[in-house]
Amino acid sequence: MSDTVLSSRVLPHFYRDSVALMAIASTTEKRDGVVRVGAVMATPANLGILADSGMLPDGLTAAPDDLVFVVRGTDSEIVTAALDAAEAGLTAVDAGSATEEQRPGTIDEGVSVAALAEHPANLVAISIAGTYAPVVAEQALRGGMHVLCFSDNVAVADEVRLKTLAVEKRLLMMGPDCGTAILDGVPLGFANAVARGSVGIVAASGTGAQEVSGLLDGAGAGVSQLIGVGGRDLSAEVGGLMANLALDFLIDDPDTTVIMMVSKPPAPEVADALLARLSGIAAKGTPVVACFLGQDDSDTDGVLVRGTLEGGALAAAGLAGHPFTVTEPEPVHAPPGRVLGLYTGGTLASESKIILKRAGVVAEIIDLGDDEYTAGKPHPMIDPESRAERIAAAGSDATVGTILLDLVLGYGANTDPATPVATAVAQAKAAAAADGRTLLVVGSVCGTAGDPQGLARQRGILTSAGVVLAETNAAAARLAAGGVA
Repeated sequence: MSDTVLSSRVLPHFYRDSVALMAIASTTEKRDGVVRVGAVMATPANLGILADSGMLPDGLTAAPDDLVFVVRGTDSEIVTAALDAAEAGLTAVDAGSATEEQRPGTIDEGVSVAALAEHPANLVAISIAGTYAPVVAEQALRGGMHVLCFSDNVAVADEVRLKTLAVEKRLLMMGPDCGTAILDGVPLGFANAVARGSVGIVAASGTGAQEVSGLLDGAGAGVSQLIGVGGRDLSAEVGGLMANLALDFLIDDPDTTVIMMVSKPPAPEVADALLARLSGIAAKGTPVVACFLGQDDSDTDGVLVRGTLEGGALAAAGLAGHPFTVTEPEPVHAPPGRVLGLYTGGTLASESKIILKRAGVVAEIIDLGDDEYTAGKPHPMIDPESRAERIAAAGSDATVGTILLDLVLGYGANTDPATPVATAVAQAKAAAAADGRTLLVVGSVCGTAGDPQGLARQRGILTSAGVVLAETNAAAARLAAGGVA
């Protein structure tokens, strides 16, 4: 990008949570002449991400509690105007909040502001820079409140310390980097509109939990509780601390009659310990499913082990008395070329990668929600434009024969994610046709009939654009694998 200009604006001792930064970044990036935008708190980890993505200007200096806004554009005037507008937007939010509401700086201040005597609260949701999240989380836990920590870039040592404290106090410490939960019917983070039911889920994955809960909703089984624990909980360092406490809560929950665990591949020793624990639960009469991506399906010591999200949902729904089937799409013959997966859901991307690898298909599967692609930018589930650009560009890549994608609905996601994807698919297909090629686009929609985006409407938009849709992400991956020439 040697023909572009990169510049930054540092706001000293200025904080905004990730949601506010995503909104400002998304608005700024839509300005004419702006190529890319970054908006982060200047923690070492965030500055490292900017550097890795080519968005860290030379000589930039900032403290961890400074806010850094970075713009790459076609010329210096456009970049300066964009930085001015972004700063005005950020400070306008600050000025408006001073007259509209009191902004608590600590948990104790928040408690006094909320008049909890009239409306008791027992859960705190944290979405702040990872450097500061442990302090706030510890305040909440010591105050007797459960925590959902959306923040990432939290040190593993802090996670272990906080979860150890939470276990001592019998409180949930969901996260760090926990994106999805449903507690007593209340959706938190990127959750879907899921009916109450009998399956209790412990999930160390966000979109994996969404895929499973959505399939259970469609089957009529529903979900009693969905407790997210963060993607590192089943690592060797954390050792499943919160997963085990969450299992305790599900065992004591009168609405839970089937227990399910969902995770990307856990550390082997943690998986063994959890399977032993689940086997003991099953022996006492509660049916159990362990959905560990990549593992072989088995029925061991009363635990139904499944290696795909689809398989886990099928097993749990059957145990709950609501069996369902997945209808495979009609086989398709893909044009020559590789499979390119452009995903917004990390667990969905992992599931597809596993299925394609087992089928012997060489594919490039990209999780566009990874830090590498979201430095200071909205997650593609919030702003689908960045992924849409990649889909459109893939049409001009003669090495690509099949595009594999997901679409994730639910609370917190974009209000109409299908439309920009459909537009990009049409552009990609047209570009391929102009080059004398055909392009196959395969995908699935993760969501429920009750989601605000409208499941049927989103599916209709994609199919009208020529996307071949499967009922599940696993079925879409199988279709892509089978359709490779």
